[in-house]
Amino acid sequence: MNKKARVLLITPNLKGIGDGVNRIQPSLGLMLIAANLEKHGHIVKIYDSALDGWDKRELIDRKNNIVMIGQNDEGIAKVIDDFSPDVAAVSVLFSNLLESAHNIAKIIKKVKKDTTVILGGNHISSAVTDYNVSRLTGNSGLPNVINDLENNHFDFAMTGEGEFSFLELTNKLINKEDISKIPGLVKRISPKKYLINPPTRIHNLNLLPRPARHLVDMEAYFKIGAFHSAKSRSKRVLSVMCSRGCPEKCTFCSTPQMWGNNTRWRTTDHIMDEIGNDVRDYKIGEIQFDDDTITVNKKNLFALCAELEKIGLPWCTPNGTKVNYHLKKQDEMYKVMADSGCYQITLACESGVQRVLDDIINKRLPLETIYPSIENAKKAGMLVHTFWIIGYPGETYEEIQQTIDFAMNSGADSFSFAILSPLPGTPIYRDVIKNNLWWDGRNLDDMLFRSSLVKVDGFSGPDEFENFVNETNKKANLLLKQKDPQRFEYKYGKNSLENALVKQT
Repeated sequence: MNKKARVLLITPNLKGIGDGVNRIQPSLGLMLIAANLEKHGHIVKIYDSALDGWDKRELIDRKNNIVMIGQNDEGIAKVIDDFSPDVAAVSVLFSNLLESAHNIAKIIKKVKKDTTVILGGNHISSAVTDYNVSRLTGNSGLPNVINDLENNHFDFAMTGEGEFSFLELTNKLINKEDISKIPGLVKRISPKKYLINPPTRIHNLNLLPRPARHLVDMEAYFKIGAFHSAKSRSKRVLSVMCSRGCPEKCTFCSTPQMWGNNTRWRTTDHIMDEIGNDVRDYKIGEIQFDDDTITVNKKNLFALCAELEKIGLPWCTPNGTKVNYHLKKQDEMYKVMADSGCYQITLACESGVQRVLDDIINKRLPLETIYPSIENAKKAGMLVHTFWIIGYPGETYEEIQQTIDFAMNSGADSFSFAILSPLPGTPIYRDVIKNNLWWDGRNLDDMLFRSSLVKVDGFSGPDEFENFVNETNKKANLLLKQKDPQRFEYKYGKNSLENALVKQT
């Protein structure tokens, strides 16, 4: 008879800005893994240590007002002791969460040393990609070691899409069976030597269960109300993904490496079963679609919109959508979205310079399509938020200024000017490593929203560039108030403070 395991799924404490808006929402990935584990009889707990200690702020960098947000070691140890897991998995999205993740792994081993501890999430998938590149090229400057496994904190790592491979790993661990052929498994064999199994793609996303939202404290997330979108219509947000994968190959983005270049969709019935039930169960006031490319397949999008219109809830796309998809009938697409409840679309513009788009980002985006797309979305009745990135390696000071001018003349309602973050697993990260483009004293551990890690032309240091970008965001996001006070009020509400606006955009 197969044994059943006690499985603890964890997201670690967050690094954030002491006086800034720090975003938090339940992990879709862990809720999907948990649902699959429960379906097969395992006992599962999801623990978000940042949510558990949301009011705790440990100042770790006084100069930059950087804090660690989340539960203290004693509180984490009590959770582990009370649940007594056989298997524990820590999910790390970005590398700046590693310190907390390793600390949690150490606590688990101290409290219950026979627990198998696994590292998962986007970070380790990207780290393994870079390790494989290092082995193949030899002179890349990338690490020739998977650092996260070169200690006793984690027993294994899992890469790629983990819903079914993690279930298989759990089944085999608890029943003491051979795990060596499980897709996505990474295991240290000896110092600097590893078993690395390639991950597999889930081609039929309808095989995925409904996320196990009953295992997280949805009311606590609602109370904080800091979901993905900069300015939500409701605090009671449902985050949903309809698809996985992206056909683009932008050099700064780790999505294609994680999810692949083929976009896979769930059926409309499968999506609406999740939305309909969870809207009812959690009294949802807004839906946010976290897809990377929700507009890539117009047929699927239209089918989804037809069902969303029946529900009558506001929805938005916090992730950037491609500007130039379906140009010939883009006005129709945006109208269908707006009529079904989409109050705001986010357009991923990235740069206002064609050379940067072509030669640095590898983004298939003609500059002349950006303004018409913004106008089409506004005519359809949607607010338009735009994403821009500045500080790319190889981008000149003049090109940064051109991007800012281009953006401010675009007619968009709001703007996020982000500082380029060299994400592991991406071509830009490999360029930064190979050519040592870091600011002095900065590295991946310092990665935060609007933190500058990479040298930027025309600036003497990271602090100067960060201040420049902060001031640019403030200036850009007050344009709407100057040009159209009524629309500004519609977007932010009557009692919106300018300071709050700047922080949340």
